[in-house]
Amino acid sequence: MRLLGLLLVRIPHRWLMAAGAALGALVWALGIRRRVVLENLRLAFPEKTEAERRAIARATYRNLGQLVPDFLRVPALPKEEIERIFVYDGWEAYERARALGKGVIACTAHFGNFELLAAAHTLRGVPITMISRQMGKSGVNDLWRKGRQQAGVEDLVVGKGNVLQAATRSLKAGRVLGYVIDQNQPGRSALFPTFFGVPAATAPTPAILARRTGAAVVFILSVPIGDGRHRAVIEGPLFPPDTGDRDRDALAFMQDLNDRLERYVRRHPDRWYWLHRRWKRRGEAPAAPAAPPAAALTPDDAAR
Repeated sequence: MRLLGLLLVRIPHRWLMAAGAALGALVWALGIRRRVVLENLRLAFPEKTEAERRAIARATYRNLGQLVPDFLRVPALPKEEIERIFVYDGWEAYERARALGKGVIACTAHFGNFELLAAAHTLRGVPITMISRQMGKSGVNDLWRKGRQQAGVEDLVVGKGNVLQAATRSLKAGRVLGYVIDQNQPGRSALFPTFFGVPAATAPTPAILARRTGAAVVFILSVPIGDGRHRAVIEGPLFPPDTGDRDRDALAFMQDLNDRLERYVRRHPDRWYWLHRRWKRRGEAPAAPAAPPAAALTPDDAAR
């Protein structure tokens, strides 16, 4: 893996991006998950024409193909290059969250080069732990996990029912917990905030952890600039509302995070990972309105 990274670093970045785009175009041409992507785009953008949705889909595949070489070369990059890759919009939000002393939960999504975001910040000195589910054995999964490990990202694979315990241990150890909020959540624990107006089964983990541990939440995304660099957008610190109704508060908090993500996806629709079935369980959502009109708290609000 390290040797692969060293090899990729020697290749001009524009060549890598061209190769990645070609890989994405090939995957699109082969029709891999194309039906899922177009179904998702119809749910999210009913106002767009089919031609517009297909254009977004094709661009999505191209962009996803370009993520691969960027991620694989990160462990071999010199520190000064890692520093150059990211331009920050809101780094002070992370510093404020860290200064509160209760730990930081960095909520992100399958948007832009989310894996590069974690890897580059670990190499920059931010101790990041990502908690993920057990996946089937495959060469792609093994390569992906090895890439995380090479970059220094702690990758905790936990079984059902052990996420909160593992996450709490990580926060107490002083690590930043990276949590991806836009995966379909199986089981009875799922909440159903809306995403593009459609109920989306979502894990309540960030809200529960923030309430239990006092950890601050930041919302962070990697937005490509277009010249090989990425804008790291950081918002926060955020805390769940506290009305006394924990289920309602958790739902309101996850709605707030989903709304933040949706704003960026609407601006850059080809940068979100449309290949997974985000609205798989929408038919199971409660008949009542998906989430109350409440927002996350700021530190000043939380102190009241």
